[in-house]
Amino acid sequence: MSATARKGAISEPKGIWVEKALAVARERQSATLPAAAQKLAHEAASVWGKLLFPTPSLEEWKYTNPEEIAAASLALPPAIPAQLSEDEIGRFCVPQLECSRLVFVDGHFSEKLSRMPSQAGLTVSRLQSGGEQPFGALKAHETEPFAALASALLSDGVCVSVQKNIAVTTPLHIIHLATKGAESCVITPRLFIEAGECSQVTVVESSVSIGAARYLSLPITEVRAAQGATVDLYKFQEESPGAFHVSNTDVEQSRDSTVRTHIFSFGGQLVRNNVNVRLAGSNCNAVLNGLSVLSSSQHVDNATMIHHIEPSSESREHFKGIYADKSRGVFSGTITVEQIAQKTNAFQSNQALLLSPNASLETRPQLKIWADDVKCTHGATVGQLNAEAMYYLRSRGIDRETARNFLVHAFASEVLTSVQLEPLKQYVEGVLSAKLDGEIGAN
Repeated sequence: MSATARKGAISEPKGIWVEKALAVARERQSATLPAAAQKLAHEAASVWGKLLFPTPSLEEWKYTNPEEIAAASLALPPAIPAQLSEDEIGRFCVPQLECSRLVFVDGHFSEKLSRMPSQAGLTVSRLQSGGEQPFGALKAHETEPFAALASALLSDGVCVSVQKNIAVTTPLHIIHLATKGAESCVITPRLFIEAGECSQVTVVESSVSIGAARYLSLPITEVRAAQGATVDLYKFQEESPGAFHVSNTDVEQSRDSTVRTHIFSFGGQLVRNNVNVRLAGSNCNAVLNGLSVLSSSQHVDNATMIHHIEPSSESREHFKGIYADKSRGVFSGTITVEQIAQKTNAFQSNQALLLSPNASLETRPQLKIWADDVKCTHGATVGQLNAEAMYYLRSRGIDRETARNFLVHAFASEVLTSVQLEPLKQYVEGVLSAKLDGEIGAN
């Protein structure tokens, strides 16, 4: 079957910009990337040729239509990025958070703005620096169209590697910043986290922007947790109101490991967060939390897949959304339990708070269970602010706006309290407050 004839794919002339971008990418990759990375990009380009842009005729894309992305006229960012000052990048740093920092501007690494870590047992390297690096080891690009496209357009990335028995004491903050130079561009950030046996590491990954550029961000984050490792990953997205953002987070856990992932979605016009977690060893623990706060006509789709492959593991998944104006949320959560994975505990919850009669949520929880000795539950609720709680607060002299904000914060608190970095928790709460006071305050 030809690629352009595949059911559910957008054919030419929409998406014609991709071929031009791929040609430029191949030229740049041959000059900057090591041979292994070039091979990965070549393989991904072949996969992309078979998958192409998805459409809502595909079940997994039923409620999210990327036609605007396909119809856009996009290109790779300029070879020379914008030059920024320390003050300009400072607004995207988390106050009071002591951390190392890696900054990418319009897809290009900025040595000037970065603060590299120096702890023994921790290695942070760029893809363009060459050497043997495990980028693409989890093959996220083999089945997901946008992951294939991101890998085919690969330009640079970061590998965080932690040796056996090393506890990294300082979090690592990776900032992907888009400027006005990203207008009509496609950016492909890539992060690989490799946690050795019984190691510990915390990574904060921010996708942010200056100004109102319209661009496409295709970040891929891959996590490989060895036996007994603990990884805390926080993904924060507050991009331009006109930005498109399709992320892929791919996690593979070995025996006795713990991976906690938090996804915060505040910006962007159309956002899709694909998360794939494989519990490939016994006694694994996976936590997957998310919070979306939307206004105007924003659209955020969280598509998660948790796969229990071995027995006696636990996964807990909790996504919440706050939707105002004409914004729309989508949640598709699939939990698969193999027959061998007895004694599995899996919990999934999706809750939405609609602040406007024009806001909406589509939710699709799914359980695929082949084992018989398990505890698996899922639930979804969609509602408005509690009228009785609002009346209680108003009757005690609290004005409507303050009462409303209080209840919204209370709704979001279950996700926020699970954030183990207190400065980051306060930072996210501040962003939430700013949105309540500004963009969604009139709802």
